[in-house]
Amino acid sequence: MENTFAANLRRIRKERGITQEQLAEAVGVSAQAVSKWEISGYPDAQLLPSIADALGITIDELYGRTREDKSIYLRMIEHIQSIPYDERLVEMIKMCYAMPQSMLGVHDYTPIDPHIYAAEGWSNYSQYINTSGMMQMRNNANLFFFLLMPEPEKGYDDVLRYDENMVKLFRFLAVPNALRAVYMLMGSEDMTFFRSDTLTEILGISKKNAQEILDGMREMGFIFETVLNDGKSEEKIYYFKVGNLFVEFLTFTWLLLHQPENFNYQWDNRERKRFFRNDTYKVKKDDEKAKKD
Repeated sequence: MENTFAANLRRIRKERGITQEQLAEAVGVSAQAVSKWEISGYPDAQLLPSIADALGITIDELYGRTREDKSIYLRMIEHIQSIPYDERLVEMIKMCYAMPQSMLGVHDYTPIDPHIYAAEGWSNYSQYINTSGMMQMRNNANLFFFLLMPEPEKGYDDVLRYDENMVKLFRFLAVPNALRAVYMLMGSEDMTFFRSDTLTEILGISKKNAQEILDGMREMGFIFETVLNDGKSEEKIYYFKVGNLFVEFLTFTWLLLHQPENFNYQWDNRERKRFFRNDTYKVKKDDEKAKKD
């Protein structure tokens, strides 16, 4: 009969992506001791709290004693909250990596290969697509992301429908130096407010080009403007308010330009090949008539 403690210790350590050497260092023993525990031995009782802390679990869990009425979602919340705040995002990445493995029938969690995670010269992905939705994940540390999109009952383009405002967005980004201006503002640590001259000075562009960019930003809702009055004169100043949303936009723009080729896990059994079902791109007769009028 298998030692329950040994089996749980081995399983939980692997799920956490912790090596025997790392656990040994955290507890203050040799890696050989951890290896022995995972085969058939038991540690000294005084070491149990340190082992449990290093794994982010309770001592009861090491012996397989868990409350059956506690849902996996509650246990996940408790697990994340048991980890130091600055390390929680890393743990969530590991959880994300477990999802494609579970979808494809893998029975033992395998952490992201350090060489893949650290790679910068090429990209690696995990992907799962079927009729109910899709999951896309990039496994590289220099740009890691996880996208989970169940397909809405009325189709993706029920909300993501053809919209002339999207045309306006791409037209704005095609304005000379507009994208450079967005990058500049996204990279300015302390630039809460800025002037039109800020664009001309930093980007080295004309006042006419700067005003064209500001007009486009205003139309897209990227900025709001106010007036600075020093008692002698008034000057328009602007506040850039896009924040993290543009990072997310650029991420999936980048993905479209660098389409995935290398996969750790991949599955596509989607029977319906159309992702858009509502034909929102079609011009209605009423719209055609309105344009002619």
